[in-house]
Amino acid sequence: MTVIAKPGTFTWAWCRQRALFWWPCAILFGIGFGVWHAASMNAWYDLPALGLVATIVSIITVSAGRLAACLVRQQHLPLAVERVLVVVAIFAGLLIAYFAFRYLEHYHQLLMKPFAHGRMPAPAGVRSLHEIVGSALGDAPNWIALFLVIGGYDLPAYLSEQTRALEARRQREMLTLRTEKTEADMQLAVLQAQIEPHFLFNTLASVRSVILTEPERAVATIDALSDYLRSTLPRLRNGTAMEMPTLGAQIEICKNYLELMKIRMGERLDFQIDVPGKAAGAPFPPLLLLPLVENAIKHGIEPKPGPAIISIRATLDDGALRVTVEDDGLGLRAETGSGLGLANVQAQLRNYFGDNASLNVTTAESGGVCSTIAVPAA
Repeated sequence: MTVIAKPGTFTWAWCRQRALFWWPCAILFGIGFGVWHAASMNAWYDLPALGLVATIVSIITVSAGRLAACLVRQQHLPLAVERVLVVVAIFAGLLIAYFAFRYLEHYHQLLMKPFAHGRMPAPAGVRSLHEIVGSALGDAPNWIALFLVIGGYDLPAYLSEQTRALEARRQREMLTLRTEKTEADMQLAVLQAQIEPHFLFNTLASVRSVILTEPERAVATIDALSDYLRSTLPRLRNGTAMEMPTLGAQIEICKNYLELMKIRMGERLDFQIDVPGKAAGAPFPPLLLLPLVENAIKHGIEPKPGPAIISIRATLDDGALRVTVEDDGLGLRAETGSGLGLANVQAQLRNYFGDNASLNVTTAESGGVCSTIAVPAA
């Protein structure tokens, strides 16, 4: 949705918009005043001159204060000074309008001299109301009406312009944040959908190869695969992958995955999990830890002959939650950090936390890879 900004009060664009309304009104008033005089006094020869004078006076009345205020705003003065001078400009316009109408009144009286009564006829009800209001309030209603016409009613809009501008800016920022959040959620959904469970095909191939020779191992593999899929697929299928689960829930997914890998790889693989209860209950983005475990299996342990071990540790201190995945596999190689998994982890960290989270991949003391995610604790 495109939002068209309204011009600021007492700017040239705003003044032109006001002129499109007030100048036709001023012209109609001037012509109407001349016609009223001509029709009432049967002096149609006075119509052109009186209509022109009344029109010019009306245009000056509706324009003087607004033009003066626009000139003040064009000077780009400090806000406090500008506000004072704008108010002064409006009241200056009020005085100009007052003297302009005094001139129109004087001019009209000159035209009325040839007529004996010197007064234009008006309905009795109008004269009575004018006399009652005049005796009660004097010239106050005329001054108030004149003040509003010359631009006084625009003053509240001008004085509240900064507040309205700040509110409009806040609304735009909120809209931008909502848009960015929506885009980030969509990116996360795409990123998470890209986490291809490459092990799934390998696992099914393993089941196929041992289903006749080692049926018990095939059954255990299928059970472990079912547990793993049961812990991951419902989140994606139900649209809850964007919610912020706990680290404990993510550890459970990784544990099911490692159980599956342990059955498939036999005694070659062992794993350790050390996550205190406080850390397990901390919020942690979904499917952020699993790619690190998959990466350790794929690039570190599977290519390595002999036994290997993966350990998952977590600490919660100094306002930060740190989760480490360490293996004693082949260590850092060119392909270790080039996989889709690590790229997804880095992208998700940016989308969730901006610059407040990090992924650090180093060589472990055992010679393998140590990957550490640090995120804000809350």
